[in-house]
Amino acid sequence: MPISHEQFVLWIDRIASLEGLMMDPEKLVEDLVLIADAFHQDPETFSVVMENTFRAFQLILRVRNVGTALSGNKAGWISYHFQSHRVRRHKADMRIVYRDTGTAIQIMGFGHRWIPQSIYDRLSPPRP
Repeated sequence: MPISHEQFVLWIDRIASLEGLMMDPEKLVEDLVLIADAFHQDPETFSVVMENTFRAFQLILRVRNVGTALSGNKAGWISYHFQSHRVRRHKADMRIVYRDTGTAIQIMGFGHRWIPQSIYDRLSPPRP
């Protein structure tokens, strides 16, 4: 059973409602669709992954400098690694690429580390 339109809208609204988070709305939708595809369009899995993603956004907004500094054409950006499923020994298979502008957290993109391709390749060149 594919993920419903209502479920997508729910997560778009939840992420967009995070105060202090700045992201291109089209890229937000694109990233959500890619996450849905990475987890085989399974509604239950998608909800778990998105809840963990939402918590990761909240952490970034609170701490503002968590993750690994990137270099090259992404210098000035940070990659935060986290688990799609909060299970012991589960790999940190998700990424959020962001930077602190001083007034907001700007999101370049987020999603699975490798599916459908490397997130770092997918986000090159940097998106506004």
